[in-house]
Amino acid sequence: MTKLFKYILLFAAICCILPACKEDEEEEKVSSGSVRISAFSLKADTTLLDNLENVFFTIDLENGLIYNADSLPVGTDVSELSVKITTENASYVNITSPDGTFNYIDNTNKAINFSNPVYIEVGSQSGKFKKEYKVTVNVHKVEPDQLFWGIMQYSSMPGSGTLSDNYTVKFNDLIHCYMKRGEQYVLATATTPQEEWNITNLSLPFTPDLHTLRCSDTAMFMLDTDNNLYTSVDGTTWESTGEQYAAIIGNFNGTMLTLSKEGETYYHDTYPRNEGATLQPVAPDFPVSGFSEMLTYNSSWLAAPQGMIVGGRTATGSLTGAMWGYDGTTWAVLNNTIPEREGAAFFQYLTFFVDDFWITEEKTTWFVIGGLNETKALRDVWISNNYGVTWEKAPMKLQLPGYILGRGYSSVILCDEPLNTTYQNWQSLDTYTVPQGSRSIPLYSTTSPTLVPYIYMFGGENLSGVAQNQIWRGIINRLRFEPIP
Repeated sequence: MTKLFKYILLFAAICCILPACKEDEEEEKVSSGSVRISAFSLKADTTLLDNLENVFFTIDLENGLIYNADSLPVGTDVSELSVKITTENASYVNITSPDGTFNYIDNTNKAINFSNPVYIEVGSQSGKFKKEYKVTVNVHKVEPDQLFWGIMQYSSMPGSGTLSDNYTVKFNDLIHCYMKRGEQYVLATATTPQEEWNITNLSLPFTPDLHTLRCSDTAMFMLDTDNNLYTSVDGTTWESTGEQYAAIIGNFNGTMLTLSKEGETYYHDTYPRNEGATLQPVAPDFPVSGFSEMLTYNSSWLAAPQGMIVGGRTATGSLTGAMWGYDGTTWAVLNNTIPEREGAAFFQYLTFFVDDFWITEEKTTWFVIGGLNETKALRDVWISNNYGVTWEKAPMKLQLPGYILGRGYSSVILCDEPLNTTYQNWQSLDTYTVPQGSRSIPLYSTTSPTLVPYIYMFGGENLSGVAQNQIWRGIINRLRFEPIP
């Protein structure tokens, strides 16, 4: 009886298992209706480009679009690329390129010509559905990280008459362009340089040294040719402070850093002077004239803000290219890489770095442009991506183009403006434009304009002191691209 009972249990178990197996077999026979491409990438080819396999492709299932929003470098040959395509058990993946049609499933290593858009038709396993995708491998038509000045345009300095001196600053959100035209000192103001300038003839009670012009948050400061300090809160009315200084360095935490001179010795000083303070003599290699405007920055890892100047002439008249830094107490040489010069333009901008995974990182970058040495007006560009710890001569894509002459004592102002704006009353040296579709797939749209920082370089002078009567407008190309969707 016990043996019979065991056979009955075994029979019952088999009866339970068989229907389940049958159900599994029937489920496996149900074909997939998916036509989705779940992954798309290029295969590695180091003879063509490093890290090609890491290029990210967007798959827009709704619109049937596959594309790399951040384009490949200029000049990349895309006529023979192999791809990796992942589907959900598709019955066929037909790829149509300028060179013909083939089934990817039968030949996964076949090279494809992406010089024009390629079309992929995916058929479902069930045979009931199919979907077409348009694949575009985008390649930059222009160098994205070039600092471009051509169609960015140029204009004459505002006003009329022979320009013999000039210096420009930004104060109270207005550009203040001081000029000497003929025998008249002139102030031109505007929010941005393409607007109509408001020009005022100045009646100054002194002969200004325009290169000494510096600003705080509340006032402007300038020396006359006898080293008397004058100040203004509106840019047109200037009053004497009753103080004399050898030089104005710049604003630091609301105090104007200056240099004073007694006999042949220069001292670090301030305006207003600290009562009872003992003035410290400057180091022999510290510049007492011709240094750049002071750039100030702060960060969470600094104990105090830092102020920096570049270049200039020492008390003995020797040129220097060193960068000096001030921490609120002490001046020190932070770097001595940049070749010697005076009148260099020193400003903060940005550049971009693309890593091995084609991720573009924006970097805060300090720029030094031009200046004068003993033999010529310079036009070289130096950059630092680590707040002045190290400097290097900028790559060619960031150097000034040949049609911009070397100059010293030019002024650089940054203005946020809508991307790809040009001005009919400004001149251009070429017809360069960012090609349509460099970035926008699908087309980028917005209800408000995208603002990007344009560089405006005002005037300056050559080695003989002849004023340069132009405003140049430039930008990093990548900033002009439509944002990645």
